[in-house]
Amino acid sequence: MDEEPAIVRPGPENASLLTHQQNHRSEAIWNGEEPSPLTCRGCSKEMATITMEDNRVIDIIKLVGLEGLLRAPSKWIDHCLITALVERWRPETHTFHLPHGEMSITLEDVEVILGLPIDGEVLIGPTVVENGDWKQLCVELLGFGVPANDNTTLVGQRILISRLVQRIAEPLPHDATEMQIHQCAWCYILALLGDKLFMDKSGDRVHLMFLEFLRDLCRPRQYS
Repeated sequence: MDEEPAIVRPGPENASLLTHQQNHRSEAIWNGEEPSPLTCRGCSKEMATITMEDNRVIDIIKLVGLEGLLRAPSKWIDHCLITALVERWRPETHTFHLPHGEMSITLEDVEVILGLPIDGEVLIGPTVVENGDWKQLCVELLGFGVPANDNTTLVGQRILISRLVQRIAEPLPHDATEMQIHQCAWCYILALLGDKLFMDKSGDRVHLMFLEFLRDLCRPRQYS
């Protein structure tokens, strides 16, 4: 005898835990409405056109343990899939409520998917620089300056990923100094972090605070 298919109930059977249901996107769906797919913010598309082939830079990326980001392909956002996941995400429990049970994303998942190290000490530190001069930090660690009348490249402490890509696209000379190699590597790593790991609502910028960590992890000999 064929078994009857399981019935998936559209709404929560017990509302005592899901206290945010009235404001949840799924409420409209359960009421028979059909909201359009969400529009997701994406980072700079220029990263999809950049590949790093300079072994001197790649060695530095491996040194800081971020080779996984280097090998990970540029993301393609499936807006409908993201929308479906949002509709199943519950802010009360920080889990996805799926027909077969609850599910969440763990740090181990990030390690497996992106090949990033998660063991060891936690990186902590200030998110400010001396005198608040982030433009000077760009000169020292990224190898390019931001003109005083340029109000778009650097906003607060966040820099355009497209400007980093522009710097990366400039090939390093064969006799590049160690500092020039590190500056190129820091540009590329910063762009990778903003494109694949630490996206924010700006959609096309990354915070410069990561530069301080990168300098501490891999200092050129003249900075040691």
